[in-house]
Amino acid sequence: MEYQPGVCNIGPTQRRRRLLLGVVSLLSAVALVAAILAVDWPRWTLLSTIFPLYGAAMGYFQHRERFCVGFAGVGVFDVGEGTERIDDPEALAADRKRAVRLNVKSLAVGALGALAIYGVAVVGP
Repeated sequence: MEYQPGVCNIGPTQRRRRLLLGVVSLLSAVALVAAILAVDWPRWTLLSTIFPLYGAAMGYFQHRERFCVGFAGVGVFDVGEGTERIDDPEALAADRKRAVRLNVKSLAVGALGALAIYGVAVVGP
């Protein structure tokens, strides 16, 4: 596996870390919903699930697309041979453009998930 600007900036080890981030974030969202319902907080507080759901989506997308948003932000990549710096301005720009798209996509998934959870809670029992 090799670094491809705007396409791939992480290898298998880093991908597993992103997947773990996604799983832990998803479990956090489930725990948050359970806690809100158990304590009987107002239903609107379920909208706070946007944060862990965003993390879950971000972890999943980074794993699936072999691309780390954080690495793009600081201008590095790690495809398995250690972290290396990106010196090419065009490559850095391509990575950062991709990072913005992944952030927007993850935020949209988190927001839609939070709205769905809220909607089900309001309509449900």
